[in-house]
Amino acid sequence: MAVTGATPQDVSVEMGKQVSTASERPKWGSRGQFIMVLMGYAIGLGNIWRFPYMCGKYGGGAFMIAYLVSLFCIAAPLFVFETVLGHKYQLGPVGTFTNMYAPWAGVAYVSIIMTCVILTYYQALLGWAVIYFVQSFAAKLPWHPDECGGCTTGDYFGQTVLNAASFGDEGGWDVQGKLFLALMAVWFVTWLALAGGKNTLGKIAYFTVCFPVLLMIIIFCKAVTLEGAGDGVSYYITPDMSHLTKANTWSAAASQILFSLSPAMGTAIAMSSYHERTYDRILQDNLVVICCNSGFSIFGGFAVFSIVGYLAEQRGLPVEEVASSGTGLAFDVFAEVLTLFPGGSSPFFSVCFFFMLLLLGLDS
Repeated sequence: MAVTGATPQDVSVEMGKQVSTASERPKWGSRGQFIMVLMGYAIGLGNIWRFPYMCGKYGGGAFMIAYLVSLFCIAAPLFVFETVLGHKYQLGPVGTFTNMYAPWAGVAYVSIIMTCVILTYYQALLGWAVIYFVQSFAAKLPWHPDECGGCTTGDYFGQTVLNAASFGDEGGWDVQGKLFLALMAVWFVTWLALAGGKNTLGKIAYFTVCFPVLLMIIIFCKAVTLEGAGDGVSYYITPDMSHLTKANTWSAAASQILFSLSPAMGTAIAMSSYHERTYDRILQDNLVVICCNSGFSIFGGFAVFSIVGYLAEQRGLPVEEVASSGTGLAFDVFAEVLTLFPGGSSPFFSVCFFFMLLLLGLDS
């Protein structure tokens, strides 16, 4: 998922006249930079955190069917339309909509409001990843059963990381110090990334996109060897067709792909505006980004549900109950599989994994 908002206005409107500054706009260093930055924008926490959770909640393969229909009928056309607009007008969102029709400038400002709303919880998720990342440097992972008195990874997440409490409970309104510090750290790093500008993003995008893919392949190879993995994968790819008759399944599928590709946020317009007017591969680039984004979600789902099947067998629960256990699913299942790497390699892979989560989130 991507949460980057609109860039500064590139058009001034004086006495109803629009003055463009597109000729002074910097350009991409290469086609690869543009594709990688857009892929980093699209591929985020939602691909390995929210997508598997939604699949588990809405009938496994049934949700995937609704997801793919929503992709081709709603999200992909909107995403392509935004990149075409940015390339045509060579301006950011505000400038683009102002040039199209001056009263439409307000449409671009909506994306800024949406960004502020989404960031209130998206940054919090990254804060959780920061805590796991720091704790992974221990000689033995602190959520390993031997280290936490036999607790499950789900218990560790809820009780130790979040220190979760209901609003009515004593201490339910207390500020959690480590969560607050983690959140401030995320905001600071976000500021540093934005301060570097487009050129910095383009140069580091190769690493921030390719490294998560490599690590997911490693985790997948480990996950599919676990006992019960087949049951989890079977649930993932077998559709419960009854869910396709429910409106909330289609609503969830549409929200997931819109959350991931994030059209209407203004970023696709801004990024495509940095191309030369003569650039003629916008549609091909869109196809690469759209396919890679959904492909990463689906591939990550195989890794997640392999671990879900293992957890279901270990805990004596049905796969669907573990799969729909909540928004902390990814922190539960991946934390579990990280304790299973042989020898003393678990902390190393844990550091890499939660560093990957941070990259995915900050890239977006």
